[in-house]
Amino acid sequence: MSHPVRPVRIARCLAAGLLLAAVPAGAADTRLLPENPRYARNRTCADVTVVAPGRRPGTHPLDDRISPNPALSPMSQGDSAICFAYATADMISQRVGVTVSALDVATRYYFADPAGLLHSRDRALRSYLRRHPDLAEEIAESRNDTEASRERNPGRKPYFDKLEDGQEEAAALLYNLGGLCTDRDLPSFDGYGQHVRTFGALRWRSRVAAPKISWRSLGGTVPRLRDPATDAFNAGWIAHVERRCRRKPLPVPLIPVSDAIADNQLDFMDKAARREPGLAAGTDRLMAIIDYALDHGRLPVIGYSWYVLEERLPKDPDIAADHSSPIIARRKVGGRCQYHLQDNTGEYCARMRPGIAERCDLGRVWLDEDELRASLYSVIYLR
Repeated sequence: MSHPVRPVRIARCLAAGLLLAAVPAGAADTRLLPENPRYARNRTCADVTVVAPGRRPGTHPLDDRISPNPALSPMSQGDSAICFAYATADMISQRVGVTVSALDVATRYYFADPAGLLHSRDRALRSYLRRHPDLAEEIAESRNDTEASRERNPGRKPYFDKLEDGQEEAAALLYNLGGLCTDRDLPSFDGYGQHVRTFGALRWRSRVAAPKISWRSLGGTVPRLRDPATDAFNAGWIAHVERRCRRKPLPVPLIPVSDAIADNQLDFMDKAARREPGLAAGTDRLMAIIDYALDHGRLPVIGYSWYVLEERLPKDPDIAADHSSPIIARRKVGGRCQYHLQDNTGEYCARMRPGIAERCDLGRVWLDEDELRASLYSVIYLR
């Protein structure tokens, strides 16, 4: 799980993003779930499925020539390391009723100016901001945790397509800015695979662009994501996104609710090894939140370890394998409660652990509750 530039173009997008359905003053906002619900487990583990919009065939150029067919599979992040953006995009898509672009979610997360949220006229979003007065600092802190891949990038420069990790709550909140972009406009299947030519052209142009230009579209982010070598590239990508995206107003505000018992998977593993008091009770609460979200038609996204699904290779330096995925259903089989996890890595089921591979179909895996609890450390849903 991968835990603010203001040109006229972005200002115009901000205005579009504020066009939310109005709620009369003093009226209860029926679009949203309660602010402080009482969470409880579904004692019978009743069957439930949360229906999310699917991708339209044709959003991947090789839909009919790839097995499994991309149109039938979850959105794949390909070789990117931004699972947070794909899981958040799934969560947002279910809430707004159209499939949004995960790459647009990632672009907004890394570069959008959180100060724009203060201009919202939506009562629920303004209420959330009042309860979180340090939100801008929190978003900056999460952005400052961003790493850049070394692959074909030995200096670890912050090119957009080399950035890794992010935080779902901040990504969901920042998507209140500018209006939504469908995956049809900015395809995200296979990560960056459908944008290789664009990135190549941007790299060439960025080498000839004046490195000391003040790129206004990057002024709202953190210094960690600014560099003379990458500013022109990232500004060019943002401009490309805005050209491709035929933005539409959000039908509802995106108000996240989250809870965690650890900062990340390594922290969870440390607490589990020390048998920290309260860890089991904390996991119980996370499971209750998952049940609540599913029972109320929301898609919960969890933080957990990829190694629940696939064995760690002995030479793999990543001992935690932080991952982020939505839970799309629940059922009871043989007296055991199971949860349907949607994986966005594009990994084949056959490579998963024995016993789990048999419960996997097109990247969607049924996990027993005990398997889920083994590394579960966070959950988020949208009110």
